[in-house]
Amino acid sequence: MNVSSQVALELDGYSGVIELGEAKGNYAAEERSSSIVIHSKVLPVDEAGSLDTTHRLEEEIPAAIIHLGLAENRKLVSVETLSVNSLEFKIPDNSGRKVESGRITDSGRDLLHSTAPINLIMAESDGDPRIVRSDDAGRFVCNEIYFRTLEAVEGAQIKDRHGRALPVVFVHLPPPEEIPFEEQVEIVRRIAGIVVQRPSVPVVGGLLRDSEGRLMAARRAPHEFMGGYWEFPGGKVESGESFEEAIVREFMEEFSWSIKPLSICERFSHAWPEMVVHLTFFVCEPDGELPDAVLTSHDEYRWLADEDLDSVNWLPPDIEFVQRIMTIGASNL
Repeated sequence: MNVSSQVALELDGYSGVIELGEAKGNYAAEERSSSIVIHSKVLPVDEAGSLDTTHRLEEEIPAAIIHLGLAENRKLVSVETLSVNSLEFKIPDNSGRKVESGRITDSGRDLLHSTAPINLIMAESDGDPRIVRSDDAGRFVCNEIYFRTLEAVEGAQIKDRHGRALPVVFVHLPPPEEIPFEEQVEIVRRIAGIVVQRPSVPVVGGLLRDSEGRLMAARRAPHEFMGGYWEFPGGKVESGESFEEAIVREFMEEFSWSIKPLSICERFSHAWPEMVVHLTFFVCEPDGELPDAVLTSHDEYRWLADEDLDSVNWLPPDIEFVQRIMTIGASNL
């Protein structure tokens, strides 16, 4: 029995609270602790084992799925970001099957990405040298079970309690000679406490006023998330960056404009299925004369007077805020 089976058995039946400790940056789990119950099963290393989770999903939907496997030639815990629709066995599996070159399914999909919040796992593991991100799950049964599970979740559109795709991730574990067994148990337990959560992200927005008191609004380009919707420009606050620095940077990156944040006028949060966004809006003014905009994330912008604010299709989280601005007037922000 290899270390992945041993870790799975050690965690089977675990029920408790996973404490994540102090957040390591702005991009962090929604809560610093989570209550979880773990149910584990050691699967046979063959085709039947690769289909086991797919069949179980027809009867029960868990909060998340973490597949474990041994990576005997690796020294670190590898969080696998994707699986490929390919089999190339160097040795037979436990049933004697050996596929020298073939596809897992005839779905037409060449690869599938993990539905788990990989960026969140890595952000919460920042500074832990035992954990790395990997995009090579191999071509053996580990990759096969990963692909089949991801395909089942996608095909049946299985969602978790937040309404996002059910989190599925594969974690390759090194031999216990590289990382002690007890440490690997704690690493996997911590990952379990992370994957059931959403990221919490601080975001800044800028209400840029011109000399006539109009506010600048911009439409997200089609290739952007929520493309076609209008917004007050802004973006995520980077690690080590103040909110004021973030809004100045965002306007420079998205429009090549230099602006000055004057004051905070609004704070509110919005929960998407994939993340929780904590928004801070600044009233801003141009820092000198504005040149022609160089649009990088938007395809149009307009200067809107109070009575024109409802003439565009705003992002859903911003609608109530825009209505308040129309009531009190931009000059009173």
